[in-house]
Amino acid sequence: MKRPELVRAIEKAIGALQPVYRDSADESDLYEASLLAVCLDAAKAAGATTLLTQDGVNPAKALRFRRSPGNLWSNDFTYVLATFPNTQKELEIHLGVFVAATTSKVAHECDVAVLESQEAERSRRGMVHPRSRGLIAAIEAKHYSAAPGLGVGRGFLGLAQELGGKKCSLVFPSETSTTLGALIAKRDSEAYPRLLPGSTAANRLSSKLDQAIRNWRDQL
Repeated sequence: MKRPELVRAIEKAIGALQPVYRDSADESDLYEASLLAVCLDAAKAAGATTLLTQDGVNPAKALRFRRSPGNLWSNDFTYVLATFPNTQKELEIHLGVFVAATTSKVAHECDVAVLESQEAERSRRGMVHPRSRGLIAAIEAKHYSAAPGLGVGRGFLGLAQELGGKKCSLVFPSETSTTLGALIAKRDSEAYPRLLPGSTAANRLSSKLDQAIRNWRDQL
């Protein structure tokens, strides 16, 4: 997809999100917001009731999203709270928060993080980064008009090694390259090229997240 077509597709699908940012959002911000919607749909498919909130109790009166990486315990930003019938388990979906690797303790930015609510609440109470042990899924977004290079792939695999390979997905709206595809294909993590709202790739990612959420929900 050529860049002008890419811009029009994103603006058409999620242009209404522009007012929810403190400053004017750029294309990459809007792209990440579209991924929040994919995660929300996956949670609903897994049987969740979802709430856009800023305090975990009340519906958000006005949506407000981050434009740069931040701390989860900054409660003035909107996130998704998902609850399920017949279980006390809850999860949260956040944009642009840091998650600490369980082993190295290094904090890494997650463009989109699907977290156990218990771990998110621990983060808020202690004002510490949530641990990757409480991470259900993480999305690394690269809003590129051309195929990401091998350096992006290697960086993503390093992130996945820290946070959990099967939990991590690399998404971008452009085509992929043969070398990048081959690099990711050998690992537990997955890449989703040509991912735009409503695309086949978006549906495949949603299905993966749906299953990951179901697996987490059903664990004893």
